[in-house]
Formats: sequence, C-alpha cells, structure tokens
Amino acid sequence: MQPKYLLFVLILVLGLSCSKGDSNFSGDAGAGGSIARMTISGNYLYIVSNTSLYTYDITHPQTTVLISEQPISWGDIETIFPYRDKLFIGSQSGMYVFDNSDPKKPKLQGRAQHLRACDPVVADDNFAYVTLRNNNIGCGGTVNQLQVYDISGTHVLTPKITGTLDMPEPYGLGYSGNTLYVCMGAKGLNIVNTTDKAKPVSLKILTGEHFIDVIPYNDLLIAYVEGGIALYDISSPADPQKLSTIQN
Repeated sequence: MQPKYLLFVLILVLGLSCSKGDSNFSGDAGAGGSIARMTISGNYLYIVSNTSLYTYDITHPQTTVLISEQPISWGDIETIFPYRDKLFIGSQSGMYVFDNSDPKKPKLQGRAQHLRACDPVVADDNFAYVTLRNNNIGCGGTVNQLQVYDISGTHVLTPKITGTLDMPEPYGLGYSGNTLYVCMGAKGLNIVNTTDKAKPVSLKILTGEHFIDVIPYNDLLIAYVEGGIALYDISSPADPQKLSTIQN
C-alpha cells in the first residue's frame, strides 16, 4: 500500500473508530462495523486486502512501518473484526481465526468452512456470529442465514457451529450482551436474542431504514444506513428507540 493511501486510511480509522460490543470489549481496540476491512488494536493497524493480512506499527504515525504481510486466501477476503487477543477474518468461503497475542505477527489458528457467501463476523470470548447471504453477485451463495460458532477453548482451532437462524439477506451485524443486531438492508434490522447459542431467536424487526451495518456502543446503537447514520437508544437492548438521523 502506497504511503499516501496509508495516511488516508490512518486518518479515517483514527477518526471514526470506536469500541464495538459490550463492556467486556478490550478498550484499546478500534473497530469499524462488521463489514470493515481495517481495524486498530493497541499500536497496530490491521488491513485486509482480497488475499492478505497486513500489519502496520503505528506507534509513531509519522513513521508508520509495514511489519508483516501474510497471504490468507486466493482472493475472497471480506472483513476483519478484533476481539481481545484474536482477529476474526470473514471471507467468501469461511471464517479465519488469528491468534493476535503477538500483535506484530498474527498467527492463523483455525478456520470454519461453509457454503460460499459474503461473511460479516463479530465475536466475543466464546462465540462468533457470521451472516451469509445469497444476493451478492460477486460472492454467490445459496443461503440467507445467521450462524453461531463455538470458539471457546480448543474450539478456536476448529470452530464448531452451534446454531443458525434463517432471515432475508443478512449483512452487517453487532452485539451487546445477549442481543444481536443484524442488518437486512431494505428488509430492516433484526433484533435477535442469543441467550441460547443453539437457538437464536428473532425478537422483532425494525423497519423504515435500509440497514447496512451497526456498532453497539454502551447504550447507543450506531447504524450505517442508506443515506447516512441513524442513532438508536439501546438502554433496553431488545427495544431500540430511534434518536436521530445524520444525513450524508
């Protein structure tokens, strides 16, 4: 990546990033939504291209250094999401789990394969949540589904699917506690209870916006929607209340 483009990326990430998830999320990690291609954890910037994971040391932004480049796939990488000492990378053919305990060079730990689709992914200590959709021409696919994977203990090496929930065209997603918010484009925002990881349950669907991606931040849900940003009060997680809309 050329320096002038890297500078733009740094400004964008540092300006827009925030902690995603509940209060257990590590405070030094910067994350965009679940469809993001870049994130910050500590003093390191991680960027995924279609094929590789790039790690930059940004301790001194004026002298940012590329310290590792790791090939991952043959051209189907979609998203990256950090959680504690892990990086979860979604692709068109599976979810990759990287051990990030050595932030200078993340190490591939495991992979969950599934039908070909585009895969936003978020995760907590024990479970990863992935959406698959069939309406993306570039990715293909035959299902529209939320999938829950057990990544606790040794399962992180071979993530095990524990539950699924069919829904129309799921895309970006975010979670707060046992509530998952799944964007379904023009179909709305699906509010899902994940108390039972084997049986996620749809509680309600918010309509009125074209939902693309979300970031839960404490009692605020920041929704990236067609035309701008919509803000929701989620002090009652299962009952988001719209606060305002910021137009592009």
